[in-house]
Amino acid sequence: MSEAAPSGPSVGLAPWQLRIALTGACTVPGFFVRLTGGVPSYPIQLVTYGAAVIAAAFLLAWACEAAQVDFANGIVVAAVAFVAILPEYIVELHFAVTGQAEYVTANLTGASRLLVGFSVAMPAALTLLPVRWRPPPLRHIDLDPAQRLDLVILGVAAVWALRGVVTGHLTLLDSAVLVSLYVFFLRRAGDSGSEAPEPMGVAAHLAELPKRQRQQWAGGLMLYAAIVILVTAVPFGDAVLGTGSLVGISPYLVLQWLVPVATEMPELVVAVVLLLHRRSRQSIAVLLAGAVSQYTLALGTLPIAYALGAGTGPLPLQGRERIELILTAGVALYAVAALVTLRLSRGDASLMLMLFTAQFILPLGVTRVVIAVIFLALAVDVLIAERAQLRPLARALRARAPA
Repeated sequence: MSEAAPSGPSVGLAPWQLRIALTGACTVPGFFVRLTGGVPSYPIQLVTYGAAVIAAAFLLAWACEAAQVDFANGIVVAAVAFVAILPEYIVELHFAVTGQAEYVTANLTGASRLLVGFSVAMPAALTLLPVRWRPPPLRHIDLDPAQRLDLVILGVAAVWALRGVVTGHLTLLDSAVLVSLYVFFLRRAGDSGSEAPEPMGVAAHLAELPKRQRQQWAGGLMLYAAIVILVTAVPFGDAVLGTGSLVGISPYLVLQWLVPVATEMPELVVAVVLLLHRRSRQSIAVLLAGAVSQYTLALGTLPIAYALGAGTGPLPLQGRERIELILTAGVALYAVAALVTLRLSRGDASLMLMLFTAQFILPLGVTRVVIAVIFLALAVDVLIAERAQLRPLARALRARAPA
């Protein structure tokens, strides 16, 4: 028989239901530690809270992917992008509200650069995998014309962020501009004509359920995952800082990369799987939408949260934060330049991978400034060379994208 009766703990559960159950079980230790008020060591907190946040992020991603069956494609892509950044967004808001200005930009800049950098470098990065896992070689990847909206919003937000680098602070004016860009992006996403990726894996099984069951499953998973994230995301960020201090690693760097890698894992996995299945344009679209949310909504609400919390005046940016912000803007602008023709070449992907890796190998402030300048110079050079593409990019702000 091709379908043997299940045994053990999976009795009565389909394989996709078992995956949901096991993923949900990973949230229990962190949930328990948080709700019982226990205070274990920082490394134990890091593991339990980290597992809870990652598992909740997967549950949230599955539910949102399944929900695209009932909603417009562009809105679903934007919604999935927002919920994907929810864990680190809560961490960012926590540091802003509590007035810990030195850590406010750490998580945001790391997550933003991870999403944008990976969207461009991913084809080159996957060629480093073992041969049996390596995707078929691609000379280039063509994007959907609807992605011009993501690119122009990303570019405008990155340029505006340079204002904070120059002035040394983020104000409510920055909030108004960046949040307005995000609202505009949401309004346009609904009729942009962008193609939402078809659900895969667990999300595909959820999408195949009858409408009533699908909505019950999706709503229940969203609610549970949101509760877990609200309960564990902030202590996870604190545990990251505490663990970094214990092992002698800069808390800023640990917070900048460990939390985003953990919380963005579902989105990165979806992007890789899409690319491996030759759905490259959808793969890049998923990451670009998440990056737009980070560069607009997340960055824009931080000065508001700082003002409403323990901070006074505009959100200050010290030397290190200004360097990280200009590097983040440089990565975004180079990504826009590399994708402005709606075609990503292997050369551009390799260059992004090389420069993106360099920021880890050379973490000093001076070298990061040099890398930022290289990103910005390359972006300006490419955009000048491809200046004929700037008019279609600008038109994405005014008119419906072509089908």
